[in-house]
Amino acid sequence: MKLTVKRSKLKMGLITATTLFLLTACDGDGKDGEPGESGFVGLEIGQATSIKIELENPMIESNSISVDLLVTNANGVPLTGLESFNDANIFGLGIAKLVPQGGKDYKTPQWISYINDMRSPDAARTLTNFVYNENGQDIAVNFTPGDAIQAGIESSCGVNCVTVVEPGVYRYTFETKLDALTPIPELDLSYDPSLVHRITLEFQANGEREKLINTHIDFVPSEDFRTAEAEETRTVVSIEANCMACHSTNYADTSATAIPLLLHGGRRYEIANCQVCHNSYSKDPETGSPLDLAAMVHAIHKGDYIMVGRGTIHDFSGAIAKAANDPNIGYPLFRDGQDNSEKVTLPVSIGNCQSCHSTDSTGPVDATAFKHHRGLACASCHMTGFNPIDNPQYLTPPAGERDRGFVGNYFHYYSDPATDGIPGADVTGVFNSGGCDSCHAIEGDEGSAKFHLAKANTAQSLRNDYSYTLENGTFDAAAGSLTFTVNWRNDVPPHQDPNVREFWVSLTAFDGVEYVMGQRASSTNNPFGRNAGRISINLAGVDTNANLSVAANGSSFTYTLSGLDPTNQAPLINTAQGFLDGKLLICANSDEIDPAVNAAIDCNSTTAPIFDVIVGSNKASFSSNAADVTARSLVVSEAKCASCHGEQADFSVSHATTHGTDTPDSSCGACHSSVPNTAVALGDGSCVTCHNGAPAHSIKPFERGFDFKVMIHQIHADTRSLRRTTTDEITFPENPANCAACHDSGQISLSALAAKPAFAASNGEFSPIVAACASCHAPIEADAASVVSHFRGNGGVYAGTAGTYQAGDETCALCHDTGKSAGFDSVHPIK
Repeated sequence: MKLTVKRSKLKMGLITATTLFLLTACDGDGKDGEPGESGFVGLEIGQATSIKIELENPMIESNSISVDLLVTNANGVPLTGLESFNDANIFGLGIAKLVPQGGKDYKTPQWISYINDMRSPDAARTLTNFVYNENGQDIAVNFTPGDAIQAGIESSCGVNCVTVVEPGVYRYTFETKLDALTPIPELDLSYDPSLVHRITLEFQANGEREKLINTHIDFVPSEDFRTAEAEETRTVVSIEANCMACHSTNYADTSATAIPLLLHGGRRYEIANCQVCHNSYSKDPETGSPLDLAAMVHAIHKGDYIMVGRGTIHDFSGAIAKAANDPNIGYPLFRDGQDNSEKVTLPVSIGNCQSCHSTDSTGPVDATAFKHHRGLACASCHMTGFNPIDNPQYLTPPAGERDRGFVGNYFHYYSDPATDGIPGADVTGVFNSGGCDSCHAIEGDEGSAKFHLAKANTAQSLRNDYSYTLENGTFDAAAGSLTFTVNWRNDVPPHQDPNVREFWVSLTAFDGVEYVMGQRASSTNNPFGRNAGRISINLAGVDTNANLSVAANGSSFTYTLSGLDPTNQAPLINTAQGFLDGKLLICANSDEIDPAVNAAIDCNSTTAPIFDVIVGSNKASFSSNAADVTARSLVVSEAKCASCHGEQADFSVSHATTHGTDTPDSSCGACHSSVPNTAVALGDGSCVTCHNGAPAHSIKPFERGFDFKVMIHQIHADTRSLRRTTTDEITFPENPANCAACHDSGQISLSALAAKPAFAASNGEFSPIVAACASCHAPIEADAASVVSHFRGNGGVYAGTAGTYQAGDETCALCHDTGKSAGFDSVHPIK
């Protein structure tokens, strides 16, 4: 038998422990003791508080499969008794081979499990002819049931298949025999020792999260069962490099609000284990939904995946819950609270591959394989809701054309930009123009990723090309004027660049503690809108703005804004200081036939589709002498916001429903217009310039609070009573109680928060710490009376009379600040 490095270390550990035992085994009389048997230092597995298992020595001989399990605790102490351990509530192993794929040009290899079942659909769990409305669009639900293959693992044998090799080392021999597999016509289950093979293990003791294990070993049988290299195993994404950008892997968090990325009844979390079963041929018999990992994950994140299965329903479209509540349809098998039927809301466009796939060196070694899409993966987004029953036309190619199958016919002949699952995608246009290599690429080429990445790559390129900086501005309160300089990309000013659609600079008054919105000005003739503390000006419109002028000095352009007055802009005149930030909109060519031509384009062009690239700026100050103004403290991590929402995020659509069409420099448009007032940066206080505690929007109750800390907590914790912009509840993939999901260490200070202004809502005033905490813990008083009583008993104001709160009245920080006896950092599951 081979002795691996791992096994050698375990043996050395045993030798060291035994040596120490012998050195202390004297009887104390100064004489040598009688020789005895070598002692073994180990621990009974049932007494262990932690368990580690590593796989080694895989063997396939005479169609029999085995693998050795090295079982220790976290400190490396061997654990004994696995062969008779009866408290393993999860104990399953799988085995699969990685098979190269044929076809035109390169196709990524696919895993085929040796363990498979044929499943027939349960008629009681099907759903047809159900139509529901979502955001004004009718969506039809028709399951396509049918017999389906499902890959699996063996989990019934457990310790009965275990034999002891030596202390802490066990051999698991599969019940599955390669010469006794049930034949499945669609699958080649023959054993080819030259292929990469994988054995996976899922194990849990006592139902405890800290004793849950997923592990695997990849090997090549024909080469003395050597361990396969990472690049041989088709690892396209990794939990650490990709999924953790949004998801939680804090598996020890068992709080009620925890949402760790833990599937299959809380047993599976490693992608390598998922791949063995979620492969290209497995399907759900009731719905016809593919169980292929790529197709399934795409559809889940798109919010339209339904998999009924035999146990818990996993419906990421929310359709089954709607059907169950529809008296004309019904779905009696839906168990509210046990089954999952909730529409996933993705915080970026589903077409942004780079949101989940690595396009740099930070991902797994085979990360670029995502560029070689397969029909199944492509269909998961582009053919949403299309099936042979409802769309039989795709079963037949146009006259004279080759039949490429249901999916192939759609992509080659029938895809329509108006009806495609990714609106605007001209897939057949690419085919008709001869762009076959977009889908049928040779290994290493871009493939269809060049279309998916085109906008992201263009945006990044143009943001670099059109980067600019704002210098501090000089504010003359007496004259009612502001002068500031923009350091531009060249000596052609922004308003003369045909590629510049708009170039907005916003200025907001800041009193040293918080941004000052002020009341809307009474004058309807006010040239700067009716918000007294915030102004947005379009530098690209300097020629038509009588209050704006510009002077050039090479590539620096100095702008002067005049006409501010104490009647209409009192907060700006009175504070005479604040901050400037910019939002530049560049027109970009989005040619879907040849992404290589993507570049800045004349905004008046009619030759190609145009999309806007948003370019943000630094945050500059303005004051009487252009000196720096002490910035509002950063209380959230921009990088953490960007990890889910993308860099330089744009929330224009969120502001377009109410007064969204108002011009930015008039009336409510000062804050509500889609452009420019939606933030480019989410963590630098830009959102707070409008969303603060000022009384300007006290028409909403607290449970729909306008103040940013209230609103953002309620949105992510899903405690908001109503969301204005969508009928869908938000699906935040983290534990909302994990402050570290959005905040860096040291950013949260209850003492500093207590100095902020109170928040005015329609149902009263809320002191700042109370506002932040109540947004999750007590959005409605009737639902959390004891919590509200605690607030009030410690100096907090909850639904109080305006003017009740005085800065410093709250005593919350004494117990709940960082490091205190009941500090938020100790009572929240922060990771």
